[in-house]
Amino acid sequence: MLSISFLGKSRFEYNGKIIEDQLGNKASALVCLLVLNDKRYLSRDKIIGYLWPDSNQEAAKYNLRYNLWLIKKNIGEDKNGNPFLKVDNDCCCINKNFEFECDIFDIMKFKPSENDSVESILKLKKLFRGDLMEGCYFNKCDEFNNLIIYERINFEQRKVKILKRLADLYENEDCYEECTEAINEILEIEPFDEEMVLKLLDIHSKNGKRASAIAYFNNFCNKLACSLGIPPSNELRNKYNEIRLSLCDNNEPENSLLSSTVSANLQISSKVKITSRCMKNIDYFWISDVVGKIADMADEHTINNLSVKEIMDLGHIQENIMKYVSVKTDHESEHKREVMGVCIVNAFVKLIESFAKGRDVEILILNFKNIDEVSASVVEYLKSKEIHGLNFVEK
Repeated sequence: MLSISFLGKSRFEYNGKIIEDQLGNKASALVCLLVLNDKRYLSRDKIIGYLWPDSNQEAAKYNLRYNLWLIKKNIGEDKNGNPFLKVDNDCCCINKNFEFECDIFDIMKFKPSENDSVESILKLKKLFRGDLMEGCYFNKCDEFNNLIIYERINFEQRKVKILKRLADLYENEDCYEECTEAINEILEIEPFDEEMVLKLLDIHSKNGKRASAIAYFNNFCNKLACSLGIPPSNELRNKYNEIRLSLCDNNEPENSLLSSTVSANLQISSKVKITSRCMKNIDYFWISDVVGKIADMADEHTINNLSVKEIMDLGHIQENIMKYVSVKTDHESEHKREVMGVCIVNAFVKLIESFAKGRDVEILILNFKNIDEVSASVVEYLKSKEIHGLNFVEK
């Protein structure tokens, strides 16, 4: 029986004997190519292009023949008399009738189904022992090296797919702790997967850990704001509000302790960083940039502190904030009116004060030397107001 592992250090075992040293790196790479090709034929010219691109035609053909011979020498027929490889004058492939085990082939075959069990998915999960052909690099074989990098990304996505199926199975069996572990593994790979964050909040809630759910939501929002400069989805915010309300309505004895934990976490996660940019001789450019960032990050409470007219005033320099007007009322015709500069400035100051309330807000101003005159005056004015939690960093 042949057993092959390509995740982590490559390993070949045939009838209980370790044979990767007898095969060598190029023969191992050749088998990997053929397995990745999913038992379809691969032309000799394509294989040579991957593994011996710097050799002349005669040397490359000899190298391919030699490595095919090495594989045939060390991997005999299976119990049914089938050879491992099918080779002709033009192409090579894995013999689809040959019985063998291979980690990446098993993973490539996986498709979620109703017949899945926790045990079968855990067996697949254990196959991920490391990166595809870990530690292998082939000098001057750029196309092959790039293929391996590309496939490593693919197998990482396949791992996420397997972990998602595992999380579903655990949830169906009410194994909430195990489900949480699976979701956390996914989030280590894809830290901004809001679908998984939503699922995690739901699992925490089902498991009676609503304070943990709220703490996680707040930390996640902070990461979104600092890393991507975006707010969480409406679906995620609705789930948060649902959990928060259920926590507040809970009359269990430990509720006061949970509430204090929530309050602490809210304070910890209230730090927001806004990165803004400047441009010379364009009035309101910096203000417009900051308004756009806040419009993406703000909650309803922040925006509701402004009147429709004030949002409209800011809309003259930043269209992004106009999405809040359509929710409150229809003022499309008013949007075309002329606005005095003082109205824009006053509306902007009010927006900053509202956004900074209950938060530590740091506004990083890049290329400050290029800030337009109006915006520079507003920055100085905001500094003079000494708004609690509001800080400017100029670069």
